Amino acid sequence: MSSGRISLLVVGTVALRWGLLAGQEPVPSAGEGELPFAWPDLPSWTPEELEMIREGELSLGTALFEETIEGVDSAELFEPLPEPEVEFEFPAGTDYPVEIGEEFLSAYFAGRPASYLVDPQGMLSMQEQKDRQAFLDYHAGDSRIDLYIYLFDKKQHVPPEGEMETIFKRHFLRGNGLSALVYYYLEDPGRSTLVMSPQVYTVINPNAVKGALIYAKQQAQLKSDPASQLENFSTGLSIRLYGMEQKLAEMSGADLLAEASGELTVVDAEEKGPEEALTREVQVMAGVTAASVLVVLGALVAGYRANQRKKVYLFPEIEVEPQLAAPYGAGVGAVIQFRDATLPPSLQKDDQEPDYLRKLASRARETR
Repeated sequence: MSSGRISLLVVGTVALRWGLLAGQEPVPSAGEGELPFAWPDLPSWTPEELEMIREGELSLGTALFEETIEGVDSAELFEPLPEPEVEFEFPAGTDYPVEIGEEFLSAYFAGRPASYLVDPQGMLSMQEQKDRQAFLDYHAGDSRIDLYIYLFDKKQHVPPEGEMETIFKRHFLRGNGLSALVYYYLEDPGRSTLVMSPQVYTVINPNAVKGALIYAKQQAQLKSDPASQLENFSTGLSIRLYGMEQKLAEMSGADLLAEASGELTVVDAEEKGPEEALTREVQVMAGVTAASVLVVLGALVAGYRANQRKKVYLFPEIEVEPQLAAPYGAGVGAVIQFRDATLPPSLQKDDQEPDYLRKLASRARETR
């Protein structure tokens, strides 16, 4: 449909509307129960304007409705819309307060959490929370050691009432289940701390527990996005907890309870200083290199000896002239055999003749 026909249709519709209104009785003067205004005059166009409208050269815009009604404020004709309730949210990309707000303390520390991921400050998006919670639920269903993760901002400090050891004793020591509690600082996994049930330390060395936390931190640092860091951290720690569970499976629950001392050990993810870590790394590399060299040398020596045992040496037979009217072989040893094993050697000494002499004598006879 051309623009001229559309414009004509609009004009016809408006004219029809105003015509119907014009056919009504005139509005009386404002009185009780009557409108305080009169309808405006109908618009009119000259023949030239109508022709321009048909040809699409003139468009009917909002100017047709710009005329206001005298004596009436347009704001009075509409009820104001209610203002939306705005909930306070921390702007994206800004830091959270260093101190945890009092409105969040009860959600963090008042009791044992109903879910394995504790994030009352809403630092993760809804989808990220669902993903992490689903993973921790899966871990709990497949492992004897439940993993609880409390989320804090990288610069926040836990108040005294939220001290990790106190919270664990208060909420996580009840029952026979094993638990692992992590205070995780978003965007700074190196500050994370871990505490586990006392029964775990009866079998697992605290250094191994710290190693598990350091491994999880290293996995988190492979990513730059905070949510991805948390994903890698929880996955890495879950893998190490599974390894601990295999060792715990060798002991029954009664034995674990009997040997548990009740003391808790809180470990952090801080590694040793760079110099000490470098020295340790060099020592490990040197040990591996030395062991590899020894293995290679041992293999070479064993191969050489095996080859020597199988090797056959052939010496040429050289004719020598007799000296002092007797065969002579310089530097050649002699092999002596006793001809009769029943006679004593003293009776056979005159009958002995070295093998090489017999060979020479035999060869001399053959040449004659």
